[in-house]
Amino acid sequence: MRPRSGFPSLVSCLCLAVTLAGCNDAEDAVKAGGKAVRDASSEAVDASKKAASDLADEASAKASQMGEEAVDASKKAASDLADKAVDASKDAASDLADATKDGAKALYDDLRNDGELSQTAKGWLQAQAEGTSIETFVVKGVQLTPVALEASKVLYDAVDSETAVEPIFQEITDDPTKVDAAIGDMPRVEVVEDVTVGFKQLEGLEGAEHVEERGFLVMWRHEDHLVGFVYRSRRTIDLAAVVAETPRLIRMTQKALDD
Repeated sequence: MRPRSGFPSLVSCLCLAVTLAGCNDAEDAVKAGGKAVRDASSEAVDASKKAASDLADEASAKASQMGEEAVDASKKAASDLADKAVDASKDAASDLADATKDGAKALYDDLRNDGELSQTAKGWLQAQAEGTSIETFVVKGVQLTPVALEASKVLYDAVDSETAVEPIFQEITDDPTKVDAAIGDMPRVEVVEDVTVGFKQLEGLEGAEHVEERGFLVMWRHEDHLVGFVYRSRRTIDLAAVVAETPRLIRMTQKALDD
């Protein structure tokens, strides 16, 4: 009877062994499942982080591009505005010069557009040319037309519409000391910005077709050139007024000559 009592113990042991083996497999399965979940979760987190990083980089790049485009647009707008302002200023200056020129020519119909002196100015100078007077040097001299024309363009908008300034620019072919002496003999001589300038009032003209004009001759020497201008006006003006205005006109004339 002892063997019978031992049999169940063996079966029980076998069952317990099988059960334990099943438990180990289940535990391994649970562990494997847990690891798979953790791995999947980790991958999901990494993917989420990468997606968020890529999105942030894209947003930053887009913002940077938009900022650059905004700066470029702002610079272009400012440049366009500046160009328009410069063009408007040039147009206004040109219109003013044209209007002044037209106004002067309406009164002085003999003004030239080629840098030469008008017939009226030449007539005044020839009438008073004698001996070694400054008018003699001007009358026999030849205008350097391109420079005189450039100076006339500058001087057109330097005076009012009732005044015309005709520049004189000639090469000195005589002894410069004789020219200096002739300038020194003019009725009034002033040193303007280290330049000896002579002034002389010219006789006005009055006739059926012309109202009375006042003419003034202003002369100086610039190296080997005889420089100056005939100042014609229908305004009531005297020599003192021309002398007072001359420094400004000399600077403008010199600038035109230097350019």
